[in-house]
Amino acid sequence: MPDRFVIKPSKYLFLSLLALHALALVLLWFTNLAVQLQFGLSLLALLSLLYHLDRLLLGRQSWRIFSLNKQRVAVICRGGEELLGSVLGQTVVTPYFVLLRVRLDGRRLAVSQIIFPDALQVDAFRELRVRLRYAQ
Repeated sequence: MPDRFVIKPSKYLFLSLLALHALALVLLWFTNLAVQLQFGLSLLALLSLLYHLDRLLLGRQSWRIFSLNKQRVAVICRGGEELLGSVLGQTVVTPYFVLLRVRLDGRRLAVSQIIFPDALQVDAFRELRVRLRYAQ
C-alpha cells in the first residue's frame, strides 16, 4: 500500500489535450467568421494548449508527488512547493482516469488534477482508485 503516489507526465493527457485543441481549431475554421478573427482565435487556442501542457504536465506548479490519508491530501509540486488540502466529494473515479478535486488549505477555489493510468505505476493507480472510492 503506497504512502506516496509519484506522478509522471502522462502521454494520455498530452494526447487528450492535443486532440481537444485540434478539434477546436478545426471547428473554428469551419465557421463563417472573418479570417482575421479566425487567426486570432486560432492563436488563442494554441496559447491555451501551451498553457495547459505547461500547467498540467511539466510546469513548476504541476503535481509531482502526493499522499492521501482518508480525506486529506499532501502535494509536492515540481517547483518544490508543498500544499495541503481536503479531497472533495466531486472527485470522479473510473477505470480509465481519476479526476481528483481538492480544496487546498488557504485557497478559496478548488483545484482539479486528472490522473491517467500511465501517470502512475499499475498497482499505485489501482490503490488510488480503491482509496478514493471507499474512503469515507
